[in-house]
Amino acid sequence: MNEVPDMLKEVGSSGQISLGKRFAGQLFEMVIHPDGRVELIPMKLVAAARSSRPAKAAQADWLPPGGYAQANAWALANREALESYADAMAREGTAAEQLQRYLQDTEDSAG
Repeated sequence: MNEVPDMLKEVGSSGQISLGKRFAGQLFEMVIHPDGRVELIPMKLVAAARSSRPAKAAQADWLPPGGYAQANAWALANREALESYADAMAREGTAAEQLQRYLQDTEDSAG
């Protein structure tokens, strides 16, 4: 795979940044992280499947399968596991946060 060297880019006065001809016409998802980092993730646009039926508008009276009573019963039956999971997330962070720490630690130890 061709590796692209790191580049320093400056955002122009109109708020645009040029990535170069190699990326011309590509679609990117822009993720702005809480620490101010901006991440561009290459994406492919997939056309929605055409349907002969018109799309249904969301209904205000929509209920989850089995209704809220079933969902509440499940949550109450699994309360201990849910609380344990929430505690682990508070202590260790989400999988995305753990991955970010790992990548940062790897970068720090390599540099």
